[in-house]
Amino acid sequence: MLFFFQSCNTNEIYNSFATDFKDNRWAITDERVFDYTNTEAEALVSLKLHFGHIYGYQLDSIPLEVTITAPNGQTEVIPLDLQLKDSSGKDIGDCLGDICDVYFQIKPDFKLEIGTYSFKIKNNFNGPYLPNVLGVGITIEVPKQNE
Repeated sequence: MLFFFQSCNTNEIYNSFATDFKDNRWAITDERVFDYTNTEAEALVSLKLHFGHIYGYQLDSIPLEVTITAPNGQTEVIPLDLQLKDSSGKDIGDCLGDICDVYFQIKPDFKLEIGTYSFKIKNNFNGPYLPNVLGVGITIEVPKQNE
């Protein structure tokens, strides 16, 4: 099941967040793919990763990999070490109750061309699955200074 949300933020042009992780486990073999078709003019946008997890996560960071495939077929692979806690061990995400959301800017000045993009997210955790995952997704925003 894949949910699509459109935020009240008028700068957000795409937001897709997958929440269908059985038993809140993200299997190492489970790559999440998000497709976006830009039909508007080319623009500089901010590309963000959204990661949802259960409060009090047992890891300080998680190894992820984002692969961007542009409309012309060019592929860019971006390895990430997504920080979930600060140096004192406190969750850095936006937490409400036992649910935390971490947003990470993958590319702040991403040139969005006309056509279809594919964003693939995989976890590179050293184990069969990443535990306590509530969701993962991609958000594309037009920076406020471009309005």
